Amino acid sequence: MLRFNRFTQGVLQDVKTLGWFIVLLSVFRLIFVVIFSNQLNESVTITDWLLTMWYGLRISLKTAGLFMALGFFLITVPYVVWSKWPRRYLRGFLAYGGTILFTLLFFVRIPYFAIFNSSFNRMLINGANDDWYAILVTAIDTYGLLWRLPLALVVGLLLGWCAWRWIDYQCLRTTAWLEALSPTSNTSLWSRTIGILLILAISAVFLRFGGAFTYSNSINWENAGRLPSQVLNEAILDDGQALYRVYASEKRLAQAFKLDISETELKEYIAANGGNPKSATIDTAFTHTIGTPRLQEQPKTVVLVLGESYALWPFLDTFKGPGDYLVSEGKALAQSPHSLFLQGLAHGTGTMPAVNGYVTGLPSTGLYENYEKESYKEKYGFGIAATMKRLGYKTVFWYGGFGAWQDVRNFVLAQNFDEFHDVGSFSQKSGNAWGVPDGVLFKEVEAYMAAHKGEKVFHFILTTSNHPPYDIDLDVAGFDPSKVMNTGIKELPEDSERIIELGHIWYADQMMGQFVKKAQTVDPQTLFVITGDHGERFTFAKEVDRRTNSGIPIIFYGAGIDANWLASHKDGNESGTSNSPLAFASSLQIIPTLAELVGRPGDTYESLVPSIFDQGSFVFNHELWLDQTGYHEQKEGLPAMYKQKIDELRTIAIWRVKRGNVLN
Repeated sequence: MLRFNRFTQGVLQDVKTLGWFIVLLSVFRLIFVVIFSNQLNESVTITDWLLTMWYGLRISLKTAGLFMALGFFLITVPYVVWSKWPRRYLRGFLAYGGTILFTLLFFVRIPYFAIFNSSFNRMLINGANDDWYAILVTAIDTYGLLWRLPLALVVGLLLGWCAWRWIDYQCLRTTAWLEALSPTSNTSLWSRTIGILLILAISAVFLRFGGAFTYSNSINWENAGRLPSQVLNEAILDDGQALYRVYASEKRLAQAFKLDISETELKEYIAANGGNPKSATIDTAFTHTIGTPRLQEQPKTVVLVLGESYALWPFLDTFKGPGDYLVSEGKALAQSPHSLFLQGLAHGTGTMPAVNGYVTGLPSTGLYENYEKESYKEKYGFGIAATMKRLGYKTVFWYGGFGAWQDVRNFVLAQNFDEFHDVGSFSQKSGNAWGVPDGVLFKEVEAYMAAHKGEKVFHFILTTSNHPPYDIDLDVAGFDPSKVMNTGIKELPEDSERIIELGHIWYADQMMGQFVKKAQTVDPQTLFVITGDHGERFTFAKEVDRRTNSGIPIIFYGAGIDANWLASHKDGNESGTSNSPLAFASSLQIIPTLAELVGRPGDTYESLVPSIFDQGSFVFNHELWLDQTGYHEQKEGLPAMYKQKIDELRTIAIWRVKRGNVLN
């Protein structure tokens, strides 16, 4: 009978543990929605708020149920077997530890969502490979780590004390109820024990499926996004479920990387996507030959500027006025008769995925090619440096940061770049933990161009200034905050932090524009490509559509370019962009487009995707697809034939990285 009493006492505390974490996560959920409520659109109703809390409650049953299970199997069951089991210490550890953990995660979630417009996602994996010192400095200088962490610990300890008091406390009524439940015979002992275990088993199923008894009626991280708001959909996921999303996504990618297909099937994929399955290698299977040259005179200097967080949204008519000021240089280039302007789809949501895309020429698969062995054994023929070298150019990579970041120096030098220049080789090294201001970077490139005038050189320039900690002296730079305040645009925030971010968008654009003008004085025939590594960083005052949040500009500019080459896309022009139909491209298409622009008749290049002059019906990246109707999530309305093409191209890319280039 004593064991039964210990059993029921333990189960009661397990149930109280479940209740505590359900309440804790629900309170955090509500606070999160309140904090970001200013971003909600007018279409969001009180019903949406209530559904957020309801769906969130259901999905948090999974998270809270885990702590209940830990208490049952690690504390209750051992205590039933052995009365000296240190149950109170373990209960205290579970209560304090779990509460402090979720409090810390909640305090991190707030700035994380402000940066990535998401709760914890795969950017955590990217951050694990990033420059930890730079991240630490940014966390201190920009996101208040020195006050946020101590506050989170204090709040966590206070809440942990509340959790322990709640779980450990037993009132007289509870004690009397437990005594009344105590069996008086072996028959009642077994019947009551089995009954409790049966209830627990049924409850486990109910918790496992998030308030349901079958998978079809369950709620999980993949189907929780049921509301017309990113804020509310992310609020539904508690931090435990958000972290599980990261784990499950990585596990799923790992399965995809195993490549459960034969080489015969691979060749079928190659043939289905315009390649030659009889070629000796994957790269040469996708060889293209240039016919009529687009540029009558081949430029000696080609420059690609990959702007940090250089996004499409300031180019859109929605933001006309402040946008005209923020990207005045970019708009001037986009609207020139010697430019091609397209609404673009970035390679990913981070800088390194973007660099990987350009350096390898492979579509986004979730792999980090900069850490793959194949990237240091053999050169990718699809890459931008390989393409430009094949066309006779010396290839130079410029980075305003440090070459050790993501091992970018060794990576690009292993992949056909002849030279790499970073802060360590610059004459001026002042800046922050991420690198030097863009103005310093561009001056270094200008000096190099002047010293190598007349040579055929391709410059790949990766900027850094439009990035936390946002510490450019904007007053000295000449930024006028009044140009972006009191605009009447509901999506545009006007708090001091966002104004500083807007100032850095302006600064990056100004430095880029000044560089273009100075480079043209060195070589008037220079061909420029101006684009961004990703969007999805600016925190808008209201929720915005996918184009505004994720789009990037793609600008080809230089002597000999004719804007009429995209004449079929110019109806309904919007600030250099197009609406009906949409002039669109993926960042991966920049590589074959450059080849078509600067190549001579008979020159060849290798590419998995077509140039913009032979545009297909859609393009894609890691999670979106884009066609003439706009930007869409792949999980929403992706036609079956599009999905098949995406799967086939990703499989070819994974095979190329994991198993090499040779076709038998």
